[in-house]
Amino acid sequence: MFKTSQKTFVCGALSLTVFALAGAPAAAWKPSKEVELIAHEKTSTSTYGFASAVLAAIKEEKLLPKGVSLRSISGVREGTARAFVGVKNKGNPYIMQALSPSQINNPILSKSKVDYKLFRGVAIMVVAPLNLTVPSKSPYKSMKDIVEDAKKRPGKVIHGGSTYGNVASLVGEMWAREAEFKQTYVAYEKQGMLELLGGHIAYGMHNPVQIEKFVKAGKLRIIAASKKLGTYPKVPTFKESGYKFPVLEQYRGWWLSRDVPDDVIAFYISIMDKVRKSAIFKKYEKSHNMTSTWVTGKALDKILAEEYKSYYKLNTDLRLIGKNRKR
Repeated sequence: MFKTSQKTFVCGALSLTVFALAGAPAAAWKPSKEVELIAHEKTSTSTYGFASAVLAAIKEEKLLPKGVSLRSISGVREGTARAFVGVKNKGNPYIMQALSPSQINNPILSKSKVDYKLFRGVAIMVVAPLNLTVPSKSPYKSMKDIVEDAKKRPGKVIHGGSTYGNVASLVGEMWAREAEFKQTYVAYEKQGMLELLGGHIAYGMHNPVQIEKFVKAGKLRIIAASKKLGTYPKVPTFKESGYKFPVLEQYRGWWLSRDVPDDVIAFYISIMDKVRKSAIFKKYEKSHNMTSTWVTGKALDKILAEEYKSYYKLNTDLRLIGKNRKR
């Protein structure tokens, strides 16, 4: 009998408690050639940063002697990467894709059949905080300041980011509903950060990797976050700022084609277990204010299925399905 560790994920209004195996069965399968890691976003994004940290740990610890590489495949609400792994490389045990909430949510928005059902989960390893960020010269000092301004100028305050319907935009929508203000979300496919730095966007919701260098350079300010930040302890949480909307978990992990056998999943679980315990990965977690999380295999598959149902309901309530707001 395996011991279990209790983990709680939150998606929309749904709180799920799952039990992850503390240990994995001995893996019979081992790769006989190079393993390719796929990141579904551009090299400047938090998902790619997570994948890079995993890659560095694998190389440093010599966990895959036959070799390992990392490639970024972006496009069409990240569906290009999902299709590459789940369809073109169906059953291929040598290609593993980075997993984030957008991989569950984007197929709902675009009504795509290339969704979670084509994959098997390996592990969720970290949860990233969501930071409410404004330009350094912005008059906003708090979430309350944004709300007050938005109520004076309905629809004029711009929340900008990537594709409308991603986790950050959904959190912004739930905040607006709770605080009863109207804002405009603008999806900047390529220039979102430049628009924020230039003051053309009032605020953004970002992961640490996306904003770290700009905050340190004094070009951006974090005025609130989904959790307490070790590197910025004076920044209040959304809850401390007076808001109770549920924060969607910004988790990061890995999955493969659903057609790989159990021993392949077991092997990669064992590899990622070693990665998360490595000095390189622990340094990455600490420097980016990540929360260590460990949910694997079938327990992860169960939670992803529940996440899909929760996102579907949330997107239906917000009337986002089938919409694609880009500028």
